[in-house]
Amino acid sequence: MNDSGMDVSYQINRQKIIFIGDIAVGKTSIINVLMGHKFNSEYEASIGVDFFSKPIKYKGKIIKLQIWDSAGQEKFKSLIPNYIHGASLIYIVYDITNKKTFDNLQSWIDFVNNVETSNIVILGNKKDLKDKIEVTYEDAKKFCDERNYELFEISAKSGDNLNNMLFSSVASLPVFLSINMENYSKEQIIETLMKENFESSNNENRDLFADNVVKKLNVINDSNSNNNTGDISLKENANKINTQEENEVIPQRKKLCC
Repeated sequence: MNDSGMDVSYQINRQKIIFIGDIAVGKTSIINVLMGHKFNSEYEASIGVDFFSKPIKYKGKIIKLQIWDSAGQEKFKSLIPNYIHGASLIYIVYDITNKKTFDNLQSWIDFVNNVETSNIVILGNKKDLKDKIEVTYEDAKKFCDERNYELFEISAKSGDNLNNMLFSSVASLPVFLSINMENYSKEQIIETLMKENFESSNNENRDLFADNVVKKLNVINDSNSNNNTGDISLKENANKINTQEENEVIPQRKKLCC
């Protein structure tokens, strides 16, 4: 119980976050490191859509980030819109060592805007490969400024700028308007998030930083079936996950009144 006598589980707020972008830009690696796992240099292409759950704390409340990792292959692209619906935040990732992935950003932006109106943040991954850069920060910043999108250059391998990227973009979500009673600035919200989720954790108690994977979906596009079948499968999986997470909270609500 917290000071108000209310079980903190009752205060869970879910925010849906999607990672999209070309194949091999590092989407899965970014998510894995954010989830507290070590960087794995052995690349395996994602198949379909994977789901992860990461709770973060803010001023006594829990915000559960539903993180969706999508495959970059063209054959899976038709399946992704089902998961974009209802997203609070969409990260579009490119590889700063591969200009083609940067050139494809506008296509991904249009793809998102045709499905949902969400906060879009652009991520330039592989910042650690300084001798292989094909897209300068200045060019990427100009692209994003012209379209009013936030840009972060990051490295999944070294972890450079990942924490700042996550909390800076999450701090802009509307959910903080309802729980930000002190009218904190965005910078103060970021500082509070960092303090509550990192400074109080240590090597033996990492659960404040990274939750274990709740569900991991591999939605395989069967060559013998059409896209409609895949779309139905994705919708059913999404509904099941939302129902399961709702069931985690509902029993706690019942305890409050009984």
